[in-house]
Amino acid sequence: PTYQRFQDVTYADPVYDQVDRFFDPGQFSKNSFNIAQNNARTNWFLSLVNTREDGVVLNKGRFNQNDIRLNLDHQPTDRLKISFSGYHSRSDRQELFGDTFFDLINQAPDVDLRQRDPDGTPYIYQPDPEGREENPLYVLETEDRRRKRARTQGSLESRFTPFSWLTIDGQASYDRSDRRLNFFLDQGVKTELNGNNGIGNISQFTGTTNTLNASASANLLKAFGDITLRSTARALLERESNELTTAEGQDFAVPGVRSLDNTKTRFVSSSLEEIKASGYFFTLGADYAGKYIADGLIRRDGSSLFGANERWNSYYRVSGAWRMAQESWWMFPSINEFKLRASQGTAGGRPSFNDQYETFSFNAAGGVLKQNLGNKNLRPELATETELGIDAIIKERYSLQLSYAKSKVIDQLIQVPLAGFFGYGQQWQNAGTVEGNTYEATVEAQVIKRPSFSWRVGLVADRTRNEITEFNRSCFTTGTIAFRCAGVGLSEMYGFEFLKDKALLPVDAQARANEFDVNDEGLLVWVGLDANGQPKKYTQGEVATGGWGSTATIGTSSYGWGIPIQRKDSTGSAAVVRIGDGLPKFKWGFTNSVTWKNFDVFTLVDAWVGGQAYNQTNQRMYQWAKSADVDQSGKAQELKKPIEYYVALYAANNPTDYFVEDAGFVKLREVSVKYRFGASTLNLIRPFGARGASISLIGRNLFTATNYKGYDPEVGGTLTRLDSFDYPRYRTFTGSFEITF
Repeated sequence: PTYQRFQDVTYADPVYDQVDRFFDPGQFSKNSFNIAQNNARTNWFLSLVNTREDGVVLNKGRFNQNDIRLNLDHQPTDRLKISFSGYHSRSDRQELFGDTFFDLINQAPDVDLRQRDPDGTPYIYQPDPEGREENPLYVLETEDRRRKRARTQGSLESRFTPFSWLTIDGQASYDRSDRRLNFFLDQGVKTELNGNNGIGNISQFTGTTNTLNASASANLLKAFGDITLRSTARALLERESNELTTAEGQDFAVPGVRSLDNTKTRFVSSSLEEIKASGYFFTLGADYAGKYIADGLIRRDGSSLFGANERWNSYYRVSGAWRMAQESWWMFPSINEFKLRASQGTAGGRPSFNDQYETFSFNAAGGVLKQNLGNKNLRPELATETELGIDAIIKERYSLQLSYAKSKVIDQLIQVPLAGFFGYGQQWQNAGTVEGNTYEATVEAQVIKRPSFSWRVGLVADRTRNEITEFNRSCFTTGTIAFRCAGVGLSEMYGFEFLKDKALLPVDAQARANEFDVNDEGLLVWVGLDANGQPKKYTQGEVATGGWGSTATIGTSSYGWGIPIQRKDSTGSAAVVRIGDGLPKFKWGFTNSVTWKNFDVFTLVDAWVGGQAYNQTNQRMYQWAKSADVDQSGKAQELKKPIEYYVALYAANNPTDYFVEDAGFVKLREVSVKYRFGASTLNLIRPFGARGASISLIGRNLFTATNYKGYDPEVGGTLTRLDSFDYPRYRTFTGSFEITF
């Protein structure tokens, strides 16, 4: 019965730390060979790099990359300089399937994931008779998912100086990216969809991106007494093409043949994108006696990504600075630099390629389905930013930067849901205005500076806030927890709320408010009355009648004994309310650099103070009672809760305030120690042309202090902090040995 369905029996079998047994601290290596030469007219640099990673999963996730880079600078005459840069890279990675982490943390702790499967696979497919997800080690062993990439970049620049006050620049660059993803799952392999007799799947994806950029500019720099004028006129050209092809097949005719011809069902899709952009800008700047500085820019940009009626747009920037410490009347000799600065500028955000067009998809029967309604009036989202700041240097040892930035973005690019009569599900529109501000401070100090010992510290802190101040569309939710509506911040979370106060009960339940109690988790629950007509306590649920498992209808709603209650709106539906905010109160970072004789030590600590994250990973664990929260062993008997209690909190995976957690943190982000070999050691390798040698050890993501219950509080994006089985950051240790010739 429900009143006895407590998950409070400890495991009788051996218990495993599944995460610890799944992950394997693989090796990482990076070998580089650099050679360079400089002379009066020509400089060149050649670099060869090989990178290898074992991955952090048992025998999977390997990565290998080879890079070559060549830089060449040549000055045939005193007035002409030519530069070339070339780069090529090839990489090969064993990809992990998307549900790897989800499947892992769904495994029961009393099953051995490393036992052999009866079909001969090194890892068993399903070790738990009651298991909901397959063993991810089995999936990784039987799937072959490999991604290959190639990148080729080249640029050519020239600078011609016909006069001391005039410079003409030209630049052209080419960038090509080739991607290929191959997937193969043989016939007869166990799968989630086909049980013990998988039908076989194969897919091949190829993508090629070609980008060509070119620009030409004329730069003027001329002094007229104490006044120095500078100006630039520049034209830019951008061309980009993206060609994507995907071929998929399933249901093999025979096992073991890696060919699409071996499949009975096939699907092919392809796309071609061509993007064009052009721009022109003109700048004018002036400097008077090194004390008063002013700059201005006007820019005209055109892009094929905007709607046909809004291809060209204009932008500007103005800035000024006053170096007060350079004035003759400056009365603080210990303050070497004190500068006031201000600037304002505009910029335009571009939409994606598809956003301006009508888009369609095809169903299995060959029918056409409408998706996105096109918009020929789609404009860039226009951002205007104003910044004020102070820069100071004190005694040539301490520096201070204070900045305040205010931004306003109008015509936000938003995918808006459409009413059914449009025939399309959504449309990209310019809808809404977002305003925000940021405060930032940076302090650096050379605490000690001696011939054999130096110590330098730095502190940076910032605080950002934003809000949608105008939204002339219907409000809607997006990205699971985000909400788009006037008066709402971009980082705010919206969802359902569980009641914690009797005052929020529906009107038709207020008369019987004495039948409700607040439990040990702070949640309001219905408990009813005892035989004497007195309110019960939430601790009195373990009885055959009138406790866990019993229900009551009050007004128009049904209430389960001890079960959390969702807040309702005036229509009787679950109310969508603000449940949290991902933005921290402020962020800070602290750097510490110490040099003592031949040792260099560097540390970086950073922190987010406040801010919340939505732990959807833990929420999904409530669905099948896999979360540690559901374990009632060790609890006082009267505080134990049945599985149904946690199913109610799961709320069909809808966002609720229950899974919003404090996600502030302090991280020891990096520690590095470097030792530079002294003369006695270098003398041993000087005959080979060596000029220096060093050895270093670097540790990253070493320690995190947080109250967050998940694996890592740094989840989701900057604004939407949604933890939905995010792959956690892992700790790395890197050792290096460097010889300079």
